[in-house]
Amino acid sequence: MTEELAFNSKHTIAYEANARVSIPTYDMLFTMVQSYFRAQLGEKEPSLLVVGAGGGNELAAWGPSNPKWTFTGIDPSKEMLQMAMHKSIQLGLESRVKLIEGTIADLSPADSKFDAASCILVLHFIKDVQQKLELLRTIKDKLKPGAPFVLVTAYGDPDDAELQDRINVWKSFFFDVGYDSSKLDEMGKGIMNISFIPEQKIENLLAESGFTNSTRFYSTGLFAGWICHAE
Repeated sequence: MTEELAFNSKHTIAYEANARVSIPTYDMLFTMVQSYFRAQLGEKEPSLLVVGAGGGNELAAWGPSNPKWTFTGIDPSKEMLQMAMHKSIQLGLESRVKLIEGTIADLSPADSKFDAASCILVLHFIKDVQQKLELLRTIKDKLKPGAPFVLVTAYGDPDDAELQDRINVWKSFFFDVGYDSSKLDEMGKGIMNISFIPEQKIENLLAESGFTNSTRFYSTGLFAGWICHAE
């Protein structure tokens, strides 16, 4: 492993460790999504679009036990994509994985449409609601009719006390693993830098983007997940 990759590996490990505190059911989330995709895709040899593939967690969770699946992963971070490729090579998946540095707009218009897609822990980093809608519409346009899609994102109304109650629970996750209590209030303020929108607004965005039958299947702390299908 090169020095640069070793540094990025430490960064990725730290990110994943924090994610597992922030989302206590982090690993089970990927197992749940795999089960959903398996039920929908059956015995196909499907192509999956992974939006926000940096780090390679989707590839590592779904690749080894689904040898017929192929993956196209997109992420704007070169460093995180290096780790995704490193995981792919370690697991012997590289022949089934294509990684693209950039956004979904960088996919070639000539690319075939995908059989399924995921967008896990990405949408809340986009501040503008119209840009969120554009991303979801672009994902939908890259899918075959009826293809399953999974969205996982932070949710909640920033003006509602309900979200603050969940933030307090979220802070307790970090307290319980030994974080200094003096830093927790600062963390609570910092988490508001991501874009929270109400659950109903997320479902409206999915409908406006051309997805049908959206159902919330997952919720942990500040985050929730929806399953749906491209029209």
